[in-house]
Amino acid sequence: MSHSWAGRGAAGAAAPGRRPPAHRPRGLLLQALLALALQSACWPSARAALVLGATRLIYRGGAGGARIDVLNVGRQPALMQAWIDAGNPEARPQDIQVPFVVTPPMVRIDPGRRQSLGVVFTGPALPTDRESLYWLNVLDIPPRPDLRPGADYIQFAVRTRIKLIYRPAGLHGGPEQAMRELRWRERCREAHCIVQARNPTPYVIPIVRLRCAGLGRPRAAVLLQGTVRPFAARSWVLPQAARVARVRYDVINDFGAFVHADAPVTFRP
Repeated sequence: MSHSWAGRGAAGAAAPGRRPPAHRPRGLLLQALLALALQSACWPSARAALVLGATRLIYRGGAGGARIDVLNVGRQPALMQAWIDAGNPEARPQDIQVPFVVTPPMVRIDPGRRQSLGVVFTGPALPTDRESLYWLNVLDIPPRPDLRPGADYIQFAVRTRIKLIYRPAGLHGGPEQAMRELRWRERCREAHCIVQARNPTPYVIPIVRLRCAGLGRPRAAVLLQGTVRPFAARSWVLPQAARVARVRYDVINDFGAFVHADAPVTFRP
C-alpha cells in the first residue's frame, strides 16, 4: 500500500509594477524558519481521512465481483474518487484501459460513515494459469476550507494505492506455499552485487522486507522490498558488494498479516 498527495491553494499576488523589497540574509533565515514551522503545522492535515478496510484486494476468478470498505475517520465530509490502473501510478484515470470497473467511481462520504466500494471484472479474459496484478486507487479530496474571501490556504488531496490481484480458479498450491518456493541467487560485478528472486509459481509474491545474511558476519538490507510476479524474477542491488549466504524476507498474505520465510542463496560469479 502506498500514499501520495497533491496540494492546491491560493495566495495573495504582489501589486503590479512594484518591485519586491530586498531581503537581508537575516530575513532569509527568518523566512526559512517560518516556512519550516508552517510545514510542520500543516503536515497533519495531509493525513488521509479515508481509510481502506484491507491492504490488498483479491478478486477470485468466477466470482461476481469483489468489495472493500472505505471509512471516513476524519471530522469533515470527503469526496472519494476511485479507479484502477495497470501499474503506472502517473497514468490519468480517463486514459487507463483495464478489464475492471469500480462502483461508485466518485461519492461523498460523511464523517464516521462507511462506503462499500465494488470492483467488477468486465473483460477481456485474463490468463488462467497465473495471477494478474493491478492497482486500486482511492483519492481523498477534502472540502474547501471555510475561510474569509481572499485568505491564503493550502490543501492536500491524499491518494491511497493498494494491490488488486486477480486470482483465477484452480491454481495449484497457495500464496503462502508459493513464497517458500522462491529461488534465490547472487551475482557480483566489480563494486556491487545483485540478489535475485525467481518465482516458479503462478502467484504474485509481495515482499515488504528483505534481509541478507552475509558470509562471516550478518548484514541487513531492511529497506529492500518489491513484488515478484508469477513465472518471473525480481532483482535488488545491494548497498555494498558482499557475498550473501541466506535471505530472510517478509511477505504480506491475503489477510494483511506478515508471513516470514528464509532461504539459502546460490552464488553465481
